[in-house]
Amino acid sequence: MALLHDFGEIYAGDFTPLDKVEAVEKQRLERQSVQQVLSKLPSSSTDWALREEYEAGISPEAHFVRQIDRLKMGLQASVYSHQGLKGKEKLFRLC
Repeated sequence: MALLHDFGEIYAGDFTPLDKVEAVEKQRLERQSVQQVLSKLPSSSTDWALREEYEAGISPEAHFVRQIDRLKMGLQASVYSHQGLKGKEKLFRLC
């Protein structure tokens, strides 16, 4: 489920809140990216269902993966901070 979620970033990119991409547009780009990746795999319908389960947050597993994704974002913000990158204060507030 976590891997399928990250498929959305393969072609669309990884947006942060600082990118100011509208939620609807981000979802559209990520769905398109996942469809593009899954179209090359034999189990695409099962994988698509798992991704939708994550997006809807309808299972304990989906909630867990969502929390792990937030943790990952916080850890990445910490790395940025230690590297002295600009905007780190905003990233920490948004995590």
